Amino acid sequence: MHNHGAVGLPLGFTLLRLILLGAVTVVAGWALVRPFVPAASGLLTRRVVTGFAGIGGVVVLLIAEATWMPSLAAVALIGLLAVPPALRGARPVLGKLVVAAAVLVTAAAGAWFSGPPSSFAYITLMAAFVGVSWLALCPPTAMVRVVGAALGVTLLAGLGQVTIAGQLTTPATGDPLLTRVALGPSPVDVLVVPHMPGWNIVHTTDTPLSVGNAPNALVPALPRDGTTGRWALVWLPEGRGELWLDRAGTRTTVPVDPGKVAWTGPDVRGPEGPDYASAVLAAKLTGKRGDLPWPALTDADAEALRGQVAAIGGPFTVLTDDSRRAAEAAEVVREEAARRGYAVTPGTSEVLVLGGTPPSGARHHLAPWLVPPDLTTPEARRYARTLSAAFPGAAPSRSGLAAWAG
Repeated sequence: MHNHGAVGLPLGFTLLRLILLGAVTVVAGWALVRPFVPAASGLLTRRVVTGFAGIGGVVVLLIAEATWMPSLAAVALIGLLAVPPALRGARPVLGKLVVAAAVLVTAAAGAWFSGPPSSFAYITLMAAFVGVSWLALCPPTAMVRVVGAALGVTLLAGLGQVTIAGQLTTPATGDPLLTRVALGPSPVDVLVVPHMPGWNIVHTTDTPLSVGNAPNALVPALPRDGTTGRWALVWLPEGRGELWLDRAGTRTTVPVDPGKVAWTGPDVRGPEGPDYASAVLAAKLTGKRGDLPWPALTDADAEALRGQVAAIGGPFTVLTDDSRRAAEAAEVVREEAARRGYAVTPGTSEVLVLGGTPPSGARHHLAPWLVPPDLTTPEARRYARTLSAAFPGAAPSRSGLAAWAG
């Protein structure tokens, strides 16, 4: 149901990530080794270090997509990174370093309150790149070496933080996203379907939280009848961005990249959305793409429904929702009931459930796709075990088992 032309890794972001890893390796390695090398750095070494630091700082700015940073702060940052490579000789610029750090930290502190949770790690990386770039021009005094080594450790720590937080991941564009994030006292599993521009289903573990595409656009993830976990609907714009999650005031973000080609399948806000998401989750757990057909009434389902009508053997009520599958199933049921001379009328004690929440006090007959799957086979048990480990609390479904086996 997906557009295959929209799927793939964002090459530009992958290159930025590789450049950042290389820049941190060169700059942090030099800063950590310098305390053990008494001689001053030569011109070539200074040019290499300041050049890598400048490139690394700009790449962090691009990866962070720092729209939360004031424009003047971004300009100042680029200026502080661009000047050191142009200076030829070594000079005592500790005073300039203090001024540069003060300007950057002041701007960063103001931006922090409007930035995402990951902005602190990005600001740390930017500040460390600026600091090492200017320190490369300083004579190798004891203080310069100690400060440089501290900034080298800071670079490695900042890179580790954004890596652990998943900010350097490259989700497949236009393919459903499955991830686990640290949020509050326990991790939260997140499934985004279809992970394309437009409305998306966000399925999470059964934890009270809110999700959204911006910190001021959060909606609560709520339980849904007949399902497990929690569900929310979030609009994702085109291009790489972030999905925000808030749990009792603790916030984090998940990188998303819906691409530019909108979802062409049925409206995921409909009642079949969770069943489709269950199948997508199973497919993702097998390592396959999440490109699956939308739930539909199969010939086997129709035949099973006719058998249920025959088994009920008298007046019964049909309960449906507004999904296309339920509407087609209701037509099959009514035709079979008419053929057998059975009355289909509301308010009876026998209810054939094709969708929706069944009323209390009646005998329920569930449609085939609403019946829990048979988990007695070895393959089904593997599906249930894998699902329990990967997405705790998620219940196996018939659609999920079919996607797992298929």
